[in-house]
Amino acid sequence: MKDNKALVITKPKEIAVRDCEMPSTAGKVLIEVCYVAVCGSDVKLYAGTYTAPHSYPIVIGHEWLGKVIQAPMNAKVKSGDYCVGDCSVYCGSCYYCGFNKNHCEHIEKRGITIDGGAARYIAVDPMHVNKCIDASDLKLLTLTEPISVAVNGIVNRVPKEVYKRCRKALVLGCGGIGLASIFTLKEMGVEDITAIDISDAKVERVNAFGIAGLTAICTDAKALAKEKKDGYDLIVEATGNAASLQETTSLAAPCAHIVCLGHQKEMQYDFGTVVKKSLTINASNGSTGGFDKAMEIIQKNERYIKQMITDIVPFEKAPDYFRESIMAKDNIKVLIDLT
Repeated sequence: MKDNKALVITKPKEIAVRDCEMPSTAGKVLIEVCYVAVCGSDVKLYAGTYTAPHSYPIVIGHEWLGKVIQAPMNAKVKSGDYCVGDCSVYCGSCYYCGFNKNHCEHIEKRGITIDGGAARYIAVDPMHVNKCIDASDLKLLTLTEPISVAVNGIVNRVPKEVYKRCRKALVLGCGGIGLASIFTLKEMGVEDITAIDISDAKVERVNAFGIAGLTAICTDAKALAKEKKDGYDLIVEATGNAASLQETTSLAAPCAHIVCLGHQKEMQYDFGTVVKKSLTINASNGSTGGFDKAMEIIQKNERYIKQMITDIVPFEKAPDYFRESIMAKDNIKVLIDLT
């Protein structure tokens, strides 16, 4: 019998590695987890500031990579395969699952409303498992889920013809989703990209990547709107900051597309300008549907993706890292190492 342990937030500001039972494997894929990436939602769950539906106690982790131990005959994976999995746990048979599984009528969110991947062993329904492609550094594929968030909004929601006429794009935010958006825009053929953030450290780090056609600027959306006379053909809001999203109408060129990836609360928005400029707003929530393309993007951009991982923490030390460093360090992505 294998021993199992999990990283559990019992309530805000309380986190521990705890012994837990081995998961039931009936009809499921049994996975030995290798790495879990920490998301902003994990930090908010720990801090007690997460506003969407969630549960305590909760095994965190919706960005994970693991090795298949055993799998049922109908699975897309077999023993020995490496895999990543959906955050959106969908039913696969309701109305919304027919075209956007992130809005399943029975949706659960792994690591948020139900237990996630930060455990030595997890069992996952075969339809929620994605086989990994080849990568020279396998742990980079742990970032498939967050990059898939950008793919879902930028590739799956915006018509392909928009990219044929896109002269320049703007990304609001140089964090994990902002960087995922940059790589996705490059994949779609956008050659001129500006990224902004109010953090000097993040801007310096992004510029240090040396990505062709990318310029990162330390400023905010309001200040940029005042100094820019011409607008952007495509804007990606990746901060979740309402003030940034509100400025997109000023920053947009006529007929521009605006992609909103950051979670927003209720807010006011200038729809008068939306109409005057014939703008299109593309909102996107979730990552399911973008995994294959996200893995391709990681495979093509390994030297940059490596730089997104700013810390790797051993599993047993993860509680101390949350208590002492998770709120203080200016990270892009932290990996929890369960190997």
